[in-house]
Amino acid sequence: MAVTHQSSPTAIPSSAQQDVILSVDGLSKKFCRDLKRSLFYAIQDIGSELVGRKQRSSVLRPREFWALDDVSFQLKRGEALGLVGKNGSGKSTLLRIISGLIKPDRGQVEVHGRVAPLIALGAGFNPILTGRENIYANMSILGLTKQQIDGCFDQVLDFAEINDSIDAPVQSYSSGMAARLGFACAIHTEPDILLIDEVLAVGDLRFRAKCYRRLAELRDRGVAFVLVSHSSNSILSKCENAVYLSKGKLIMLSDVENFLLSHDENVVTLENRIL
Repeated sequence: MAVTHQSSPTAIPSSAQQDVILSVDGLSKKFCRDLKRSLFYAIQDIGSELVGRKQRSSVLRPREFWALDDVSFQLKRGEALGLVGKNGSGKSTLLRIISGLIKPDRGQVEVHGRVAPLIALGAGFNPILTGRENIYANMSILGLTKQQIDGCFDQVLDFAEINDSIDAPVQSYSSGMAARLGFACAIHTEPDILLIDEVLAVGDLRFRAKCYRRLAELRDRGVAFVLVSHSSNSILSKCENAVYLSKGKLIMLSDVENFLLSHDENVVTLENRIL
């Protein structure tokens, strides 16, 4: 099990492979529904690793479940992938693994370039710090130097449209303001991949249109996206391909046209067959 991040593609033999910026292979992640058991299992796993004996990752212990189960797909440069599924289907877990926030139990993720995750409102922000302080902290975490942040600070501020509140603590921001600031930070980190988890559902229509225009500009420059939604229609107009997850399993992976044609009538049948 591994999550590998590389600043640039290396040792990739063919031009077709050079286009692949994200590769997810056999990815699985389990969680425990019981807090006490979860803490016990964590201590047990740490102890096993210390003595050189790893737990069998394929075995579920009492109260554990697969949040992701053998998920595989690839993302190419400039491609937009729609990730669709109900609550609890594994979408957010998948994004957190790709962004390096959590480790998988099985499988491998290879990322060739910089990932900018926008996976929750205010994610990466300290609520007691000001917007200005959070811009520097958040963009530093995403890999930029202070000099680079200085160079794009005014652009971030202008895009987020929070000039009057930049020196107020983020905890005083509305959800829309936090989303605007998070999006502005992410797109100005010169990302190779953007992970967007429904934050574009927050805010007014004018700002959302502004975000989608900027996404189109980034795609023209080769930036890839993973856009997440509960509803297929809300994001698939922006994507070429789509993945449908249910209870951690990949139920469908296809181009958007076929996805929309077959989604409503075939997904239930596929779920019943696979799950």
